[in-house]
Amino acid sequence: MARRQSLAAELMRAPTAERALVRALPGGRLHLQDGPIDVILKAWGAKDAVEAAHDAAARRFASILDELTSELPELRRAMADHPRATTPVARRMTNACAPLADEFITPMAAVAGSVADELLCAMCAAAPLDRAFVNDGGDIAIHVALDHRLTVGV
Repeated sequence: MARRQSLAAELMRAPTAERALVRALPGGRLHLQDGPIDVILKAWGAKDAVEAAHDAAARRFASILDELTSELPELRRAMADHPRATTPVARRMTNACAPLADEFITPMAAVAGSVADELLCAMCAAAPLDRAFVNDGGDIAIHVALDHRLTVGV
């Protein structure tokens, strides 16, 4: 019986008319790009776990830009005006900016980090991983399991 291809593998072969780009990079990394969102991620662990994590990231990534676009008027409001966010990434954005509500800041200040956090959470929920990172334009979310290490250069 032929094994079903992973979602990430299927998306990598999707027609170029598809908006989101999902492609494998050297070194076991995955590149996800949709409009202004440009992510590089990598997971370490058992082969099946890494594949499940990549699938989960690709699946979750597919709707993020549409979700954020649907809430853009709220996400452009100053935190002092109490923007109302309903989707998971938008809520992450408002929560991250809430401590700075006395300053002029909008939830957009936290978009890249919130996308990175959301994708990392999807990856870690899908499979037990030794290590993982999601880099969205320099905003980086990192997972390191107990008794593992990950070196990061800044």
